[in-house]
Amino acid sequence: MMMRRLDALDRELSALCLGTMNFGAELNERDSFEVMDAFDAIGGNFIDTARIYGAWASTGMGASEKVIGAWLRARGNRDRMVIATKGGHPQPERMHEGRLDKAGLTADLEASLRALGTDYIDLYWLHRDDTARPIEDILETLAGFIRQGKVRAVGASNWTGARLREAWSVSFRTDLPYFCADQPMWSMARAEGLADATLVQMDGDLYRWHANSRMPCVPYTAQAKGFFAKLERGGEGALSDKARARYLREDNLRLYDAARDIARETGLGVGTVAIAYLTNQAAFAAHPIVGVSSVAQARALSEAADARLTEAHMARLSELTGLIAD
Repeated sequence: MMMRRLDALDRELSALCLGTMNFGAELNERDSFEVMDAFDAIGGNFIDTARIYGAWASTGMGASEKVIGAWLRARGNRDRMVIATKGGHPQPERMHEGRLDKAGLTADLEASLRALGTDYIDLYWLHRDDTARPIEDILETLAGFIRQGKVRAVGASNWTGARLREAWSVSFRTDLPYFCADQPMWSMARAEGLADATLVQMDGDLYRWHANSRMPCVPYTAQAKGFFAKLERGGEGALSDKARARYLREDNLRLYDAARDIARETGLGVGTVAIAYLTNQAAFAAHPIVGVSSVAQARALSEAADARLTEAHMARLSELTGLIAD
């Protein structure tokens, strides 16, 4: 699998990041182990989870982390894998209330370390922002985690371009830790009608920030709920209700037509083209988070991980998305 270096970790990360939101909940431990084994076998070493994952299921919060921790122990490969998890998610019933206070973040981190059965987290994400809290206060808490050796690098998820600029300014003015990567919602298709106002989707301003700063991006919902792949396989009827509500619009259908043309020219699948649009960004590194629920799907990721698009292909897709670096 294509690899890219993340300077903050001084390590090579696989171009694709395995998303594990369904591990331990919709996907049982045995099947989760098989998916991780398959991802490892194709060269993947970057796994993303979160403290909140599983909160909606009977297995409860931390279900995904526990399954990953059990797999790491069973395979004896902790040092070989790059493990990222997220903390600071608001209470589900009070999403408007930030949870980036020191006590809340410390509790989340300690719980994640126990669940994962590890002494350290490679990349620790703040799952949401709290615009009411000074950035210095947030970064000081993260600095403590790094000093203790419990976290090696930190990143932000669902932060706007403006807040990321402010955070970097604070970091370089104070020598507090800097966000080495960003995790927004981003796929080739643009979503509409999002019920959660705390989600941050890639837009022109955030894209320019990444292009100008060259901050790596690790986008979630990178497959747009299977919008492109399912359209190719079964048409609009194959889309889930959520994918239909979020993505079935004229602008995204124009992108589908373009991706289908590129697929014919390259021999790639349309879903692969959609992922390759992200991994082939020229201005900054992107490691799309990909979710799979079977070994076959995990093995199929090898095509997407190494897919190359031409400058002409990327120019056409970028013009349709409207995301173009200055």
